[in-house]
Amino acid sequence: MKVLIVDDSTMDRRLLAHTLKKNGVENEVIEAKDGEEGLSVLSANYQDVCLILLDWQMPNVDGIEFMRGVVKVPEVASIPIVMITASGSEDNKRYAHEVNPNLAGYVVKPYKPESLIELIKPYIK
Repeated sequence: MKVLIVDDSTMDRRLLAHTLKKNGVENEVIEAKDGEEGLSVLSANYQDVCLILLDWQMPNVDGIEFMRGVVKVPEVASIPIVMITASGSEDNKRYAHEVNPNLAGYVVKPYKPESLIELIKPYIK
């Protein structure tokens, strides 16, 4: 099963992929540079994706718009999404959960790798 990382920062995508690998996550990592590409990558790989790690603030299609698209499609709506963002306000957390009531987690950058790994363990297959 694959983990999809959607983030406009190449450095953040690499850091996330490295964090997963370093902590024993053996899943294949696939990446997208924004929500638009993320929807395309997800469409091509949805049967193999077990988890989506999603940034909020991205050009073209941001994380919220990405989630709006995902929750409307039954084939992908059940894939767990963990939002990883620099925005830690309670209003934004609440809004993200309103858009996706099944949001698996909301992680604020910078994050502790151990905390992220503990959060995603139930979703890694």
